Amino acid sequence: MSNLKLFVWEDVLRDYSTGVMFALAKDESEARKLLLEQCPHLPDEDINEQPKVVEEPYSFILWGGG
Repeated sequence: MSNLKLFVWEDVLRDYSTGVMFALAKDESEARKLLLEQCPHLPDEDINEQPKVVEEPYSFILWGGG
């Protein structure tokens, strides 16, 4: 499991505010595949954005609201 990376797409899935997508995978291709398996109708402009790749300790906070 040590060869897995966290792929983070920020400011995506825009509605009233922006969302975030995460995938823990071995590479970017697998990350996108996992996201599309969970939600096949993700907007092309969001799934095709370049994700942040995390390989070290990381935290992320996103306030909800609207």
